[in-house]
Amino acid sequence: MSLHLELPADPGAAGRSRREAGRWLASLCGTDRQCPTVQDLVLAVNEAVSNSIEHAYGASGPDGTVTLRGDADGLRVRMEVSDHGRWRDPPEDPGYRGRGIGMIEAVAEDVRVEPGPDGTTVTFHGTLGRCPGLCVPERPGS
Repeated sequence: MSLHLELPADPGAAGRSRREAGRWLASLCGTDRQCPTVQDLVLAVNEAVSNSIEHAYGASGPDGTVTLRGDADGLRVRMEVSDHGRWRDPPEDPGYRGRGIGMIEAVAEDVRVEPGPDGTTVTFHGTLGRCPGLCVPERPGS
C-alpha cells in the first residue's frame, strides 16, 4: 500500500498533505484515528511540504509542484517529499525561523535532505505500533 500526491506549490497544499498523510498512515494502523506516531509523521510531512512550498520556487510560486510519497513495508513507513525548485542555503541567522528540519529530525527516523540540480528531496521513516489503533512504537534505545 502506498501514497502518492502531486501538490501545487501553494500554501493550501500543506493542509491537503496533512489530511491525506494522516488518513493513509492511520489506515496502516487499522484505525481512522491518528495516534501519537501518526501525528508525529504528519507533523514531519507538514514541515517538509511547507518548506518546499515556501523555499523551492521563490517568486515563481504556484507554478511549481511538490510530490509526497509514502510507502509501507510492514510496520515501517518511508515518507518522501520532493520538489523541482532551487536549493537556497539557510541564512546564517534565521531569526525565529529555520526550525523545520530540526522538528522533522525530532519526530522521525533516518531523516535525509538531498538538494540537487533538479530539486530537493526530504526522506524520513517511522515505525508504526503493532496493535490496531495503538500505533505507539518503542523508541530506539528504549
